[in-house]
Amino acid sequence: MGFADIIKTISDFLMGLGVPLLLPIIITILGLVFGQKFSRALRAGLTLGAGFIALNLVIGLLIDNMVPVVNNMVEATGANLTIMDVGWGVGAAIAWGTTAGSLVILACLGTNIIMLATRLTKTLNVDIWNFWNQAFTASVVYLISGNLLLGLLAAVVHTVYELFIADLTAKRVQEFYNLPGISIPHGWAVTSVPIILAVNWVLDRIPYVKDIHWDEGSIREKWGIFGDPLILGVILGVAVGIFGGLWREPVRLLTLGVTVGTAMILIPKVIGFFMEALSPIAVSAREFMAKRFAGREFYIGLDSAVLIGHPVTVAAAIVLIPIVLGLSLILPGNRVLPFGDLAALFYFVAMVPFLSNGNLFRSIVSGAVIMTVVMYVCTSFGSALTQMATSIGYALPEGAVDITALSAGNWVTWVTYQVGQIGSNAVSLVIMIILILATGALAAWKAGLFGAGKQPAVSGD
Repeated sequence: MGFADIIKTISDFLMGLGVPLLLPIIITILGLVFGQKFSRALRAGLTLGAGFIALNLVIGLLIDNMVPVVNNMVEATGANLTIMDVGWGVGAAIAWGTTAGSLVILACLGTNIIMLATRLTKTLNVDIWNFWNQAFTASVVYLISGNLLLGLLAAVVHTVYELFIADLTAKRVQEFYNLPGISIPHGWAVTSVPIILAVNWVLDRIPYVKDIHWDEGSIREKWGIFGDPLILGVILGVAVGIFGGLWREPVRLLTLGVTVGTAMILIPKVIGFFMEALSPIAVSAREFMAKRFAGREFYIGLDSAVLIGHPVTVAAAIVLIPIVLGLSLILPGNRVLPFGDLAALFYFVAMVPFLSNGNLFRSIVSGAVIMTVVMYVCTSFGSALTQMATSIGYALPEGAVDITALSAGNWVTWVTYQVGQIGSNAVSLVIMIILILATGALAAWKAGLFGAGKQPAVSGD
């Protein structure tokens, strides 16, 4: 068995554990490294695992109830779009199904450790499961270029960039969600940050529009009982259900409303598990770093799932379902039919609320722009993803012309994919190294090695 086979076996084993088991193991080990007693470290790890299981149950319930509505909307449009979104599974299948993908855990952890050692980042990314995003980037570049080194360098570009964004947004995440010592280096979520900042910049310069602020407090104040998260969730669920054709079935329509309302009040409570688990780890990490690294600050990098409990995130995701489907029909040149990932829009807008001061209006606008970029990226991939998926044994859905996944539509992957298509591996390697150095320079700027780094501007509300 060769080195790549050994690494692939280890990678497959770790991914087979799943987030609810993998993260508790990692957090328990980290707790012990930071000097916690075994019982305390184990409790923190298990509490985090319980939080993810509880979150998956609530989100799963919500998605299960949304899928029939999405199906109805898609059928009602009669759209003749030739690339079908079959969900994130196709991206993960490509990601882990190649030699490049199997080596990504090693490449990403190695890059993270080097950046920590050289003070280019404060984030230790323990969200190993979501390395599938970098694995996807590595795999598409590897499959299009045939060059393993080029694929792994693409994953390094993605990793350096995500750690830079994680550090850049960490303080706002910690303050807005009360998650001390946490950052978000999720490989997809970080690609939405420049888009959100650009939308905020534009909206801040439009008279009247710049003053629109629908946050949780103002909605409650203006709408009274209808602004309560439970009631608001019911209203949104019923409204989307009507769009989805459930008006013919009042029982299912009202059930959907109650389900969305339940999710609006349950998800924030579930996030309490994350805070309970991570607060002692964050304290121990700070004490550990203070003793051994002269008080150096240190963040634990987690999945963006820990952010989706905010009521604005859930509300924006529900409202965006018909909006995104409508955009797919009118955007010139778009060939993607949103479907598999459409019911899980919470994850696509997870980074918006804290960068927009909890503004629902801006979250919806930013979400629409984000999904526009996503659909154009997926359209640009064209038949490439179909060919890649079938090459590793993925079975096409009946009637599908080409397939994609909205969760695969991130612009970092697209940029590296374009580099991989140049035709000359030597030229591609040089450009990829330049990209690594450029993102590394951004990380150095944020770390203060070129002077004091800055936090990103948010809305001018």
